[in-house]
Amino acid sequence: MAGRLTAERPRRLLLATDLSARSDRALDRATQLANQWDAELIVVHALEEPPVSDAVPSWHRRADGRATAEARARQEIHATNPAARVVVEAGQPGEVILRTAEAQGCDLIVVGIARDELLGRVFLGSTVDCLLQRAHAPVLVVRRRARQPYSSIVVATDFSEPSGQALETAASLFAPAAIKLFHAYRPPMSGLVSDPAAYRQQFRESVAKEAQEFLAMRNVSGVTGVSREIMLEYGDPDRVLRDYVEEKSIDLVVAGTHGRSALMDVLIGSVAKNLVTTLPCDTLLVRSVVGSASGA
Repeated sequence: MAGRLTAERPRRLLLATDLSARSDRALDRATQLANQWDAELIVVHALEEPPVSDAVPSWHRRADGRATAEARARQEIHATNPAARVVVEAGQPGEVILRTAEAQGCDLIVVGIARDELLGRVFLGSTVDCLLQRAHAPVLVVRRRARQPYSSIVVATDFSEPSGQALETAASLFAPAAIKLFHAYRPPMSGLVSDPAAYRQQFRESVAKEAQEFLAMRNVSGVTGVSREIMLEYGDPDRVLRDYVEEKSIDLVVAGTHGRSALMDVLIGSVAKNLVTTLPCDTLLVRSVVGSASGA
């Protein structure tokens, strides 16, 4: 299937925040994207309050944490985006985010980092796993300050259907920004062949052919900004991608989840968190829609 993308831009964004100073970066990016797409912004804060024992005297108990957090959230959020809608709910962050995103029909979930960790250690683990496995909307992890709209974007691909959907999502959201495909490979059993150099060259040619076939099957033909060039690099995917992002000052890396090889499979479980936290740029994770195939 080829032709210009017709997908609509997001109409409603969800920003998950812990109200820390570092989360301002995610707020600024969410505000910039909401303005760029003329979309509504919903800001969600999950309030995790420890249970209070009856043995604690009433005068030692905290005031209504929800009311306090909501007042603080409104004050801080509305200073940057007066039109944003603020939602404060008690509960586990992942559940609160998913419930609100589903109820409000949000098209994108935006999260930030705090203390160099994704909304704290708990969020970095269970909450991200929860979002990746259950969120229907793409998840944008903001690391850098939003000084300008995204202009340099890399889509990490293993030529699987999930990475194809990630490419189409990137094109529909960010074109005409420059979008380039990136694939890192390592030929299997290269140490067992008699001529490793010839074997690697042959493997690269095979990968290049597969890359062009993959690109031809995606619904991005003629989309301004999407490069026909695919970066094919030898080496470990996570390290090579990180080096490329640093050297080329990439703004955003987009990747699909539930892929078939080392690069895409890393986006579920422990290596997913490693990719999100080690890349020096923002990351957009796109969950695969089962049964969707542009080439069908």
